[in-house]
Amino acid sequence: MRLLNYLIDIAVPALSTYLAADDSIIRLLIRKNLLSTSFNIVMFQRVCLLISILFTTFVLNIKLIIHLNSKEKLQKEIAGLFNVIKQFAQSNFASISKNNDFNFDLRIFVPEINVCKYVLAFVIRKKVEKWFVIKNIEPFAKKDITEHLRFRVEPDIQGLVGQAYKSGSIVYDDALELTNDTEYSLDKAQISRTSKLLWSLCVPILNENNDVIAVIAFDSDSSSLDIKSNKNEIRDLTNTLAIMIRDSVPELFKRVWRFI
Repeated sequence: MRLLNYLIDIAVPALSTYLAADDSIIRLLIRKNLLSTSFNIVMFQRVCLLISILFTTFVLNIKLIIHLNSKEKLQKEIAGLFNVIKQFAQSNFASISKNNDFNFDLRIFVPEINVCKYVLAFVIRKKVEKWFVIKNIEPFAKKDITEHLRFRVEPDIQGLVGQAYKSGSIVYDDALELTNDTEYSLDKAQISRTSKLLWSLCVPILNENNDVIAVIAFDSDSSSLDIKSNKNEIRDLTNTLAIMIRDSVPELFKRVWRFI
Protein backbone atom coordinates (compact mmCIF):
# COMPACT_ATOMS: atom_id res chain seq x y z
CA MET A 1 0.00 0.00 0.00
CA ARG A 2 2.85 2.42 0.86
CA LEU A 3 4.53 1.66 -2.49
CA LEU A 4 1.25 2.32 -4.30
CA ASN A 5 0.95 5.70 -2.56
CA TYR A 6 4.49 6.61 -3.60
CA LEU A 7 3.73 5.64 -7.21
CA ILE A 8 0.57 7.75 -7.23
CA ASP A 9 2.42 10.75 -5.75
CA ILE A 10 4.97 10.50 -8.56
CA ALA A 11 2.72 9.48 -11.45
CA VAL A 12 -0.17 11.95 -11.08
CA PRO A 13 1.81 15.21 -11.33
CA ALA A 14 4.22 13.75 -13.90
CA LEU A 15 1.48 12.43 -16.21
CA SER A 16 -0.75 15.48 -15.90
CA THR A 17 2.18 17.82 -16.60
CA TYR A 18 3.15 15.76 -19.65
CA LEU A 19 -0.41 15.72 -21.04
CA ALA A 20 -0.68 19.48 -20.47
CA ALA A 21 2.48 20.10 -22.51
CA ASP A 22 2.17 17.51 -25.27
CA ASP A 23 -0.99 16.64 -27.21
CA SER A 24 0.50 13.76 -29.26
CA ILE A 25 -1.19 11.03 -27.20
CA ILE A 26 -4.61 12.70 -27.50
CA ARG A 27 -4.21 13.13 -31.27
CA LEU A 28 -3.18 9.47 -31.55
CA LEU A 29 -6.33 8.41 -29.70
CA ILE A 30 -8.41 10.57 -32.06
CA ARG A 31 -6.79 8.97 -35.14
CA LYS A 32 -7.53 5.52 -33.67
CA ASN A 33 -11.19 6.60 -33.24
CA LEU A 34 -10.89 6.13 -29.47
CA LEU A 35 -11.79 9.79 -28.99
CA SER A 36 -14.17 11.99 -30.96
CA THR A 37 -12.76 14.43 -33.50
CA SER A 38 -14.64 17.12 -31.58
CA PHE A 39 -12.67 16.41 -28.42
CA ASN A 40 -11.47 19.74 -26.99
CA ILE A 41 -7.72 19.24 -26.71
CA VAL A 42 -6.97 22.75 -25.41
CA MET A 43 -9.51 22.47 -22.61
CA PHE A 44 -8.20 19.00 -21.71
CA GLN A 45 -4.64 20.34 -21.47
CA ARG A 46 -5.78 23.21 -19.25
CA VAL A 47 -7.49 20.73 -16.93
CA CYS A 48 -4.35 18.58 -16.81
CA LEU A 49 -2.25 21.61 -15.97
CA LEU A 50 -4.69 22.56 -13.21
CA ILE A 51 -4.58 19.02 -11.80
CA SER A 52 -0.79 19.11 -11.76
CA ILE A 53 -0.72 22.46 -9.94
CA LEU A 54 -3.38 21.51 -7.40
CA PHE A 55 -1.90 18.07 -6.72
CA THR A 56 1.61 19.44 -6.23
CA THR A 57 0.53 22.48 -4.23
CA PHE A 58 -2.10 20.98 -1.97
CA VAL A 59 -2.07 17.18 -1.87
CA LEU A 60 1.70 16.71 -1.64
CA ASN A 61 2.14 19.62 0.78
CA ILE A 62 -0.62 18.28 3.02
CA LYS A 63 1.03 14.84 2.99
CA LEU A 64 4.38 16.46 3.80
CA ILE A 65 2.88 18.36 6.74
CA ILE A 66 1.23 15.19 8.07
CA HIS A 67 4.52 13.30 7.68
CA LEU A 68 6.50 16.01 9.50
CA ASN A 69 3.97 16.13 12.32
CA SER A 70 4.06 12.35 12.67
CA LYS A 71 7.86 12.39 12.61
CA GLU A 72 7.98 15.09 15.29
CA LYS A 73 5.54 13.15 17.46
CA LEU A 74 7.57 9.97 17.02
CA GLN A 75 10.80 11.80 17.94
CA LYS A 76 9.18 13.12 21.12
CA GLU A 77 7.98 9.64 22.03
CA ILE A 78 11.45 8.20 21.40
CA ALA A 79 13.05 10.99 23.46
CA GLY A 80 10.63 10.22 26.30
CA LEU A 81 11.45 6.51 26.06
CA PHE A 82 15.17 7.24 26.13
CA ASN A 83 14.79 9.38 29.23
CA VAL A 84 12.90 6.60 31.01
CA ILE A 85 15.58 4.07 30.06
CA LYS A 86 18.34 6.51 31.09
CA GLN A 87 16.75 7.08 34.50
CA PHE A 88 16.19 3.35 34.99
CA ALA A 89 19.82 2.62 34.13
CA GLN A 90 21.11 5.52 36.22
CA SER A 91 19.29 4.44 39.37
CA ASN A 92 20.41 0.83 38.98
CA PHE A 93 24.05 1.68 38.30
CA ALA A 94 24.00 4.07 41.27
CA SER A 95 22.61 1.32 43.49
CA ILE A 96 25.17 -1.24 42.32
CA SER A 97 28.13 1.14 42.63
CA LYS A 98 26.79 2.78 45.82
CA ASN A 99 27.44 6.12 44.15
CA ASN A 100 24.46 8.45 43.72
CA ASP A 101 26.47 10.62 41.31
CA PHE A 102 27.33 7.69 39.08
CA ASN A 103 27.80 8.74 35.47
CA PHE A 104 27.92 6.59 32.34
CA ASP A 105 27.54 6.69 28.56
CA LEU A 106 25.69 4.25 26.35
CA ARG A 107 26.82 3.94 22.76
CA ILE A 108 25.65 1.78 19.87
CA PHE A 109 27.98 0.24 17.30
CA VAL A 110 26.51 -0.95 13.99
CA PRO A 111 27.99 -2.43 10.79
CA GLU A 112 29.54 0.10 8.44
CA ILE A 113 29.08 -0.87 4.79
CA ASN A 114 31.47 0.77 2.34
CA VAL A 115 29.76 0.13 -0.99
CA CYS A 116 32.81 0.81 -3.15
CA LYS A 117 35.02 -1.53 -1.14
CA TYR A 118 32.40 -4.28 -1.20
CA VAL A 119 31.99 -3.98 -4.98
CA LEU A 120 35.76 -4.01 -5.49
CA ALA A 121 36.17 -7.00 -3.16
CA PHE A 122 33.45 -8.84 -5.09
CA VAL A 123 35.15 -8.14 -8.42
CA ILE A 124 38.61 -9.28 -7.32
CA ARG A 125 37.12 -12.03 -5.12
CA LYS A 126 38.74 -10.82 -1.94
CA LYS A 127 37.17 -10.92 1.51
CA VAL A 128 36.52 -7.39 2.77
CA GLU A 129 37.19 -6.25 6.33
CA LYS A 130 34.13 -5.72 8.50
CA TRP A 131 33.87 -2.67 10.74
CA PHE A 132 31.40 -1.50 13.38
CA VAL A 133 30.97 2.28 13.64
CA ILE A 134 29.67 4.27 16.63
CA LYS A 135 26.27 5.90 17.03
CA ASN A 136 26.11 8.38 19.91
CA ILE A 137 22.42 8.62 20.86
CA GLU A 138 21.33 11.47 23.12
CA PRO A 139 20.66 11.52 26.05
CA PHE A 140 22.86 8.44 26.48
CA ALA A 141 26.02 9.92 24.97
CA LYS A 142 27.11 13.15 23.32
CA LYS A 143 28.90 13.52 20.01
CA ASP A 144 32.35 14.19 21.39
CA ILE A 145 35.79 12.92 20.38
CA THR A 146 34.26 9.46 19.89
CA GLU A 147 32.36 10.65 16.81
CA HIS A 148 33.11 8.33 13.84
CA LEU A 149 34.97 5.91 16.14
CA ARG A 150 34.97 2.42 14.66
CA PHE A 151 36.43 -1.01 15.38
CA ARG A 152 37.31 -3.87 13.04
CA VAL A 153 35.39 -7.05 13.86
CA GLU A 154 36.53 -9.24 10.94
CA PRO A 155 38.94 -10.79 10.22
CA ASP A 156 41.21 -9.34 12.94
CA ILE A 157 39.24 -7.93 15.87
CA GLN A 158 39.83 -4.69 17.72
CA GLY A 159 38.67 -3.62 21.17
CA LEU A 160 35.88 -4.94 23.33
CA VAL A 161 33.45 -4.30 20.47
CA GLY A 162 35.37 -6.80 18.34
CA GLN A 163 35.46 -9.31 21.19
CA ALA A 164 31.70 -8.99 21.76
CA TYR A 165 31.09 -9.51 18.03
CA LYS A 166 33.34 -12.56 17.83
CA SER A 167 32.10 -14.25 21.03
CA GLY A 168 28.43 -13.29 20.72
CA SER A 169 28.39 -12.70 24.48
CA ILE A 170 28.93 -9.89 26.99
CA VAL A 171 32.54 -8.79 27.49
CA TYR A 172 33.97 -6.17 29.85
CA ASP A 173 37.08 -4.55 31.24
CA ASP A 174 36.92 -2.52 34.46
CA ALA A 175 40.61 -1.57 34.42
CA LEU A 176 40.98 0.10 31.03
CA GLU A 177 43.52 2.59 32.38
CA LEU A 178 45.96 -0.32 32.54
CA THR A 179 44.93 -2.35 29.49
CA ASN A 180 43.47 -0.06 26.81
CA ASP A 181 46.79 0.87 25.21
CA THR A 182 48.19 -2.65 24.95
CA GLU A 183 45.61 -5.44 24.91
CA TYR A 184 43.06 -4.64 22.21
CA SER A 185 45.05 -4.12 18.98
CA LEU A 186 43.96 -0.47 18.79
CA ASP A 187 45.61 2.07 16.51
CA LYS A 188 46.74 5.49 17.75
CA ALA A 189 43.52 7.23 16.75
CA GLN A 190 41.37 4.66 18.57
CA ILE A 191 43.57 4.86 21.68
CA SER A 192 43.40 8.66 21.76
CA ARG A 193 39.59 8.56 21.59
CA THR A 194 39.19 5.94 24.31
CA SER A 195 42.16 6.63 26.60
CA LYS A 196 40.10 8.38 29.29
CA LEU A 197 37.69 5.48 29.83
CA LEU A 198 37.84 3.78 33.22
CA TRP A 199 35.76 0.78 32.22
CA SER A 200 33.62 -0.54 29.38
CA LEU A 201 31.06 -3.32 28.99
CA CYS A 202 29.82 -4.48 25.57
CA VAL A 203 26.55 -6.33 24.90
CA PRO A 204 26.03 -7.96 21.48
CA ILE A 205 22.61 -7.60 19.83
CA LEU A 206 21.56 -10.78 18.04
CA ASN A 207 18.99 -11.39 15.30
CA GLU A 208 16.77 -14.44 14.92
CA ASN A 209 19.71 -16.36 13.39
CA ASN A 210 21.96 -15.52 16.35
CA ASP A 211 24.10 -13.25 14.17
CA VAL A 212 25.51 -10.14 15.86
CA ILE A 213 23.90 -7.14 14.17
CA ALA A 214 25.07 -4.48 16.64
CA VAL A 215 26.90 -3.96 19.91
CA ILE A 216 25.78 -1.75 22.79
CA ALA A 217 28.67 -0.37 24.85
CA PHE A 218 28.36 1.00 28.40
CA ASP A 219 31.34 3.01 29.65
CA SER A 220 32.44 5.91 31.82
CA ASP A 221 35.41 8.25 32.09
CA SER A 222 34.46 9.64 35.50
CA SER A 223 32.73 6.95 37.61
CA SER A 224 34.50 3.74 38.59
CA LEU A 225 32.65 0.43 38.52
CA ASP A 226 33.79 -2.90 39.92
CA ILE A 227 32.17 -5.12 37.30
CA LYS A 228 33.87 -8.32 38.41
CA SER A 229 32.47 -8.10 41.96
CA ASN A 230 28.96 -7.28 40.72
CA LYS A 231 28.99 -9.37 37.56
CA ASN A 232 25.54 -10.97 37.84
CA GLU A 233 23.69 -7.75 38.72
CA ILE A 234 25.41 -5.76 35.98
CA ARG A 235 24.92 -8.53 33.42
CA ASP A 236 21.17 -8.65 34.17
CA LEU A 237 20.89 -4.86 34.07
CA THR A 238 22.74 -4.35 30.79
CA ASN A 239 20.97 -7.29 29.14
CA THR A 240 17.62 -5.81 30.16
CA LEU A 241 18.57 -2.38 28.83
CA ALA A 242 19.81 -3.82 25.53
CA ILE A 243 16.57 -5.76 25.01
CA MET A 244 14.46 -2.70 25.89
CA ILE A 245 16.25 -0.56 23.32
CA ARG A 246 16.33 -3.28 20.65
CA ASP A 247 12.59 -3.99 20.94
CA SER A 248 11.52 -0.35 21.34
CA VAL A 249 13.60 1.32 18.64
CA PRO A 250 14.98 -1.30 16.21
CA GLU A 251 15.80 1.49 13.73
CA LEU A 252 18.82 2.38 15.86
CA PHE A 253 20.53 -0.84 14.80
CA LYS A 254 20.38 -0.27 11.05
CA ARG A 255 23.62 -0.42 9.10
CA VAL A 256 25.52 2.73 8.17
CA TRP A 257 26.16 2.98 4.43
CA ARG A 258 29.15 4.75 2.93
CA PHE A 259 30.03 5.23 -0.73
CA ILE A 260 33.63 6.43 -0.43
